[in-house]
Amino acid sequence: MANIQRKKRANGWAYEVRWRDHGKDRQITCKTESAALREKVRIEDLLAAGRSTATLVERRTVAEVFKACMAAGEGHLKPRTLEGQRSIYRNHIGPALGRRRITSLRAQDVEKWVASLSKKLGHGSVRNAYVVLNKLCKYAIRHDWLAVNPCTGVALPQDHNAVEDKRQFLTPAQVEALAVAMSERREHYGLVVRMAAYTGLRSGELAGLRIRDVNLFRNTVEVRRTVRRAKGGGWVAASPKSRRSIREVPLLPRLAAELRAYLEQHPNRLDPDSALWPGSRKKFQSSEIDWNIPFDINNLIKSHFRKTVRAGVGSAGISTATRWHDLRHTYASIMAAAPGITIYEVCNWMGHADISTTQKTYIHLFRTDYTDKMASVGAFLDGAGQGLGHVAPVTALRSAVGGS
Repeated sequence: MANIQRKKRANGWAYEVRWRDHGKDRQITCKTESAALREKVRIEDLLAAGRSTATLVERRTVAEVFKACMAAGEGHLKPRTLEGQRSIYRNHIGPALGRRRITSLRAQDVEKWVASLSKKLGHGSVRNAYVVLNKLCKYAIRHDWLAVNPCTGVALPQDHNAVEDKRQFLTPAQVEALAVAMSERREHYGLVVRMAAYTGLRSGELAGLRIRDVNLFRNTVEVRRTVRRAKGGGWVAASPKSRRSIREVPLLPRLAAELRAYLEQHPNRLDPDSALWPGSRKKFQSSEIDWNIPFDINNLIKSHFRKTVRAGVGSAGISTATRWHDLRHTYASIMAAAPGITIYEVCNWMGHADISTTQKTYIHLFRTDYTDKMASVGAFLDGAGQGLGHVAPVTALRSAVGGS
C-alpha cells in the first residue's frame, strides 16, 4: 500500500507518495493533493498487478528519451528518416513537452497537445507528430523508463473536408507530349519522363541509376539505390525505400530501344559505375551539361517539369495540377489496363513493401472483365442446345441430397 505525507516547503506545501517495492523504499513528490492521490492509485494498481514501479521514480525528460531514441536509430534508420523525425520533434514536440518527465505524461496531456496542434496544422502533420511521440514513448517502455504509454487510445483528427483524388493519370499521348516538351529544355529530359511513366520508378530511384543498372540483354532496369541532395550540401546515396524496393523492372521494347540509342552516345558508357544521367551546370557557366557532376532530379522537377506543366502542353489536355509523382501513378494505371498483368506483378515492379499498399492505392484500376467467363457459363448452361431445361431446380437438388 502507498501512503501520502503532507510536507511543508519554503514555497508552500508538497505531497509525498511513499511505498515499498521489492524491498526498496520509494517516493515521488507531487505539487497538489489531487495529483498525489492519482499517483497513489496508479502505484497500488501496479503493485496489485505484480508490476515494477521503478519507472515512476525515473527522472528522464521527454527530451532525454527522444535523444536516446534517435541515437538508437542511427545504425538502421536512413539519415533522411532521422532528419525528418528530429525536425518534427524540434518544431512540435520539444517546445510543448520536452522538459516534462516522461513518467508525468498522461493521456489527457497528449490529448491537449494533439488539440493544440490541430489548431495550426493539417490532420496529416498532426498524425506525423503523434507517430514520433508514440515512438519515443514505446522506446521508454522497452527500457523500463515508462510503465504505460500515454499515447495509446488518443483520438487523432480526421479529414472531414476531404477533396477529390489529386492523382492524375496521364494517357500515353499525354506522356509523349510532356516528354517532347521536356526535351526542348534538355534533350535527355524527355527520356527521363518516359522512364518515370513507363517504369514507375520513384524520383530518387531514377536519380540513382547507373550504367550497370540498365540491362539491355534482358530489357530490364535494376533498382539498387537512391540518390538525393543532403541537407548540408553534397549528395547521399542510400538503399531504396524498403527491401522490396530493390527490384528488377521490365522495360517496354520501345523504351529499351531509346535507352540503347541513348547509351551509345553516353561518354562514360564503358564505366558500369557511371551515372546514367548527366548533371546540369549553372546558366552562367559555359556548358549546360556535365557528365561528371551528379544529376539533380529535384532541379529537373522544380525548374523544368513544373514550369512545363503550368505553361500548358499544347492541346494534350494535361492538368496544370499534375505532379512528378503522377508519372508513377500513370505507370500503375497503364499496367492495370494492359491485358494479362496482375496486381501482384505491379506490386513487385513498383517496389511496394506489401500487396496491401498496391491494393489500397490502385485496386480501383484493376477491374476484372468477366465477359469471357460468363460466356463459358452460358455455354455450360446451354448444354448442347437444351437451354436451361436440364438444370434441376435448386430446391429439388437440396431435397435429393437431404441438405438445406
